[in-house]
Amino acid sequence: MNICSDEQLMSSLIKEGDMKAFEELITRYEQSLFNFIYRYMGDFHTAQDLFQETFYLIFKNRKSFNSDLRFSTWAYRIATNACIDELRKKTRELEVPLEENNLAHESSLRFKDREVNPNPMGSSLEERLIKKDIEEKIKDLVNSLPEKLKAVFILSEYQELPCREIAKILEIPLGTVKSRLHHGFKQLVELIKKKGLINELQ
Repeated sequence: MNICSDEQLMSSLIKEGDMKAFEELITRYEQSLFNFIYRYMGDFHTAQDLFQETFYLIFKNRKSFNSDLRFSTWAYRIATNACIDELRKKTRELEVPLEENNLAHESSLRFKDREVNPNPMGSSLEERLIKKDIEEKIKDLVNSLPEKLKAVFILSEYQELPCREIAKILEIPLGTVKSRLHHGFKQLVELIKKKGLINELQ
């Protein structure tokens, strides 16, 4: 049985309107892409909405897909931009209170409940609670990084993407990715020291 590549599935979706191909792309990326969005936004329900929004935009803009790109690069680019737009919108809402918006976006995309960070097998309850507490503190510190540094840091450290791939996703030079990653690490270490978390990480 031949397994189609992501790009072949996109081709089937674009040329033939193959919805099964689209569903397969969702299945392949629902864990990794959701985890990325959750890390970026720091809120589970917002991440659910943005995951669906990302694939809504992928479907809507399917004909503009550049076949010279990997699908994963394009998907992460759309997800990153969706996260940035959402954060900007929330910033504006904090600055100027808005009336309740009744234009709720409805999507037919399915979304499975999932555990973002499964607990390691064999860990005691106490160990898991301690680990969870430290992870939450680090997540908050990562979310406090400037947006440009945070995007590069999460794509590199949590999604484990190479710098060249990150450069394509964010459409910035490779040298800029490496510089932002360096400064992201530096600022995170400073924040960890400031919060007194060094001993907890040892």
